[in-house]
Amino acid sequence: MTTEPPADGQDGAPDVPDIVELVNEKAALEHEVEALRHEVDAKGKKKRRGRTIGAWVLLVLACLLAITSVVVVYARNQLLNTDTFVATLAPLASDPAVQTAVATKVSNSLVEQTNLEQRVKDALPARADFLANPITSTVKTASYTITLKLVQSSQFQKLWEQALRQSHEQLDNLLLGQKVGALNAANGQVTVNLSKVEDKAKQVLAQHGLSVFNKVPQYNGAPYVLFQSKQLLKLQRWVKFLNSLALVLPIVSLLLFAVSVLLARDRRRGLVHAASGLAVSMAVLLIGANVGRNQYLASLLPGQSKNATAAVIDTVDASLLDSVRTLLILAAVIALIAFVAGLAPVRRWWSNRTVPSWLTTGPVHDVVAAHRRAFQWLVLGVGLVVLVVWNQPTVKVALIVLLITFLVVIIVGVYGRTTTASVTTPPEDGPPSDSEVPTGAAVS
Repeated sequence: MTTEPPADGQDGAPDVPDIVELVNEKAALEHEVEALRHEVDAKGKKKRRGRTIGAWVLLVLACLLAITSVVVVYARNQLLNTDTFVATLAPLASDPAVQTAVATKVSNSLVEQTNLEQRVKDALPARADFLANPITSTVKTASYTITLKLVQSSQFQKLWEQALRQSHEQLDNLLLGQKVGALNAANGQVTVNLSKVEDKAKQVLAQHGLSVFNKVPQYNGAPYVLFQSKQLLKLQRWVKFLNSLALVLPIVSLLLFAVSVLLARDRRRGLVHAASGLAVSMAVLLIGANVGRNQYLASLLPGQSKNATAAVIDTVDASLLDSVRTLLILAAVIALIAFVAGLAPVRRWWSNRTVPSWLTTGPVHDVVAAHRRAFQWLVLGVGLVVLVVWNQPTVKVALIVLLITFLVVIIVGVYGRTTTASVTTPPEDGPPSDSEVPTGAAVS
């Protein structure tokens, strides 16, 4: 009895074409999956590249706005405010270079208005004309010496402060090109009217026997030039525009810094970049201020006192430069702390440390952990509201508010991400990045 072989697809050997077809379908599916994986990876890389570029662009804009914000806020709150303006420039009355320049200006003005040399010639007989020049020089020297003593007295301090205060009856009289009281800012010059000092000088000179100046008519006064520059008119136009943005610029700059950190692939590194950029911006501002000071002093006219002008610039810039240095140091410290937090030994120590239970469990921790980002944005918003509501905050006040705001944001981020070691598990696709520290060393 013979047995026929089984047909294809039955209990015998499988059909070879079916196996080949399955293998081909498998290869096609694998190829399709690989293509989809490459497509997803390409889109992910493109998205990450776009975020990185966006973060750097926002960071550069934030740094530029930070420089502008510091200068504008200082100009508005320190120079355009009457009390702070007087307090800033009042010490100039005791500066020897300024005292010498003011005494020279007032005494020369009185001599010129008196036509002293011609009057001396008229008073002398014809044979004594040769005495006119020595007598005139003696009177000039005496008037300068007496006027200088007046300027060095406490009376001048009061007159100087009075002139400054009268000049600031409006907030826009210095850099907005308007004349108010004794101070005028026009035609490229910023001047202080010394008419009251001149009147007092005439009284003092008369007490010392030089009554010849009593016949000088009432005069508008010899203006003392604080600044003189062809660029002042352009600066005034810019100040008029930026003065209206003094409140907006710091807020926009802060938001750009925050968004640049949030867009960064590694937010800890983004914080390092943001703080470093701010520090570099302040360093650039310090260098620019020093270079501008030297160039301005080098461009002074022969009749202008270099020492007196330098004293004015240093007095006006002192508070601004102190604030800039403070901001530079704070930014550098934040950048250093964020950089050190990403070092491997620090991360291992942070991961292996003993964490108190109240930092990892409890209803408060659970609420903060569940709404961590919302709390961070809320804190940031409160900081911005404080800056808006504060009536003309100084640069130092703004720095303190921003520092406290960022500190609270970091604390919320660390507290909300702190968990026990048993709960934390590494991601499946590889080791954690710097921004994925289990205990929340990075702020998100």
